[in-house]
Amino acid sequence: MSSLRNAVKRIAHKERSQPQKRQHLGILQKKKDYKKRAEDYHRKEDRIRTLREKAAMKNPDEFYFGMHNAQVQDGSHKSNTDYRDVPPEMIQLMKDQDLSYFRMQKQRDAKKAERLQASLHLLTPATNDSDDGVQKSKRKQHTVFVENQESARNFDVAAHFDTVPELAGRKFNRLRKQTIQEAAKASTTVHDADNGEDYQLTSRELEKQAKMQKKIARKLAKARASAYGEMEARIRRAEAMQNAEDILTTEKNVGAKGRKRKIKEAEGGKPAQYKWRRKRLA
Repeated sequence: MSSLRNAVKRIAHKERSQPQKRQHLGILQKKKDYKKRAEDYHRKEDRIRTLREKAAMKNPDEFYFGMHNAQVQDGSHKSNTDYRDVPPEMIQLMKDQDLSYFRMQKQRDAKKAERLQASLHLLTPATNDSDDGVQKSKRKQHTVFVENQESARNFDVAAHFDTVPELAGRKFNRLRKQTIQEAAKASTTVHDADNGEDYQLTSRELEKQAKMQKKIARKLAKARASAYGEMEARIRRAEAMQNAEDILTTEKNVGAKGRKRKIKEAEGGKPAQYKWRRKRLA
């Protein structure tokens, strides 16, 4: 009986819109709008109740030694401790620790990018030219030497590499014609272990196999793009760590002894350049 009740078409109860005479009052509030407003109201109400309970349960004799160094002024918490009063030795120690961290992260990212590049050396490099004309990765070229100018003008890439024209523009996984024919033959025939004979696949099986190959190709393309994205991110982070290391090294050298003068201001995230006075070693 319940199945018949569910099979009967029911009336869809819809909320009405704002009547024409009340359009000047704005959009008519729906139930979902009321629920959001009510939840927000009760959330604020609970917060006020919690603050009132804390104020009522507060111990007037409560004391912490941190109260000597902090107080509330004009409703805001202020601390009397000035962190700029750190001794120069402590500042130098913290900068040395930061410098060691930047060097470690730079080496880690550089090695990871190198491993990714070594694993993707058979694939086409992802080139991305920025707006200022700086090319992030150089496009590799394959130079083929021929006998004369006539051969150069009539040069056929597919015939030279013994492949089909569709794969002539590839720089990775450029299969030869014989390999393609063998793969095509192997993909259309299946060996039966019981009879010991090969038989041709049906059209439905070939369509299913083609769909599976397309799915695998999409997964490989997605994994290749993800690997290239991670490699480029690692390279950019290594460069950022190198810039931070250069800035800290410059600050450390400037803070050391010796007469110096600035010859170039800091620009583009690069540290300023200084020139030290030559000093004869004893």
